[in-house]
Amino acid sequence: MTEGIAAIQARVAVLQSQFAQITPRSGVSSAQQFATRLTTEQQKAAAAGTTSTSPSAPAAGASGTSGTASTSATTGTTGTNGTTGTTGTTATEKAHEHSKVLGGGDRITATMKKVIDDVDAKFGPFPTIGAWRADGGMPGSDHPTGKAADFMITTGGRMPSSAKLKEGWEVANYVKDNAGKLGIKYIIFAQHIWSPARADEGWRLMEDRGSVTQNHFDHVHISVEK
Repeated sequence: MTEGIAAIQARVAVLQSQFAQITPRSGVSSAQQFATRLTTEQQKAAAAGTTSTSPSAPAAGASGTSGTASTSATTGTTGTNGTTGTTGTTATEKAHEHSKVLGGGDRITATMKKVIDDVDAKFGPFPTIGAWRADGGMPGSDHPTGKAADFMITTGGRMPSSAKLKEGWEVANYVKDNAGKLGIKYIIFAQHIWSPARADEGWRLMEDRGSVTQNHFDHVHISVEK
C-alpha cells in the first residue's frame, strides 16, 4: 500500500514538473491535457489516503478553512497571517486593495456581494472579477440575474501556470467548504463542477467546451442560490 501511494505521488510530481515547463508555443490543447492529467493523478493520490491540492481532497490548510497554522487561516488558533479564531480580520485582508468588479453594485444580489467581498478579502486581489452581464454565455446562466461571479486567475485566455492553478483550487475549495454559510449554488473550476445538491459526488469532471475560458481553467465561477 505504501509503495502504491509513493508511486502515485511520484507521478503527480512528474506531471507538475511537466506542466510548469509548458510554453505558449505548446498550444492550449496540450496545456489543457496536462492540467486534466494532473487533476486525475491528484485525485488518485487523494483516494489512496494522501493529502494534496486536488479538487477532491485539498491539503490541510490549503483552502484556508481548517488547521492551526494555515496560510489564510479562517479557523484554528493562530494563522501565519495573524488571524486568531474564526471572526478576526487577517493581515492579508487589510493589506490589499479590493479587486475591480465588473457588473457589481445594485446589479448583483446581496448574497453574491457577500461572497465577492469574502473571497476577495481572503484571496485577492484578482486581475478582475466579472459579475453581472446581460449575456451569460449559455442558457440558464446566473450572470444575467446577478447571482454569479467569475474570479479571474489569469486574463487573455491564457492557461494558468501550475502555481496559479493551485491558487484557483484554494479559492474553489474554500468556497466549497463554506458553501452553507455563503449560500452557494455551484462552483466551477478547471473543467470540474461541485454543488451542494450533489456534494457526495465531490468534484465532477465536465465536458470539454473547447477553450481555456469555456472550460474554466482561467477563472473560478461561483453561483449563489439567491
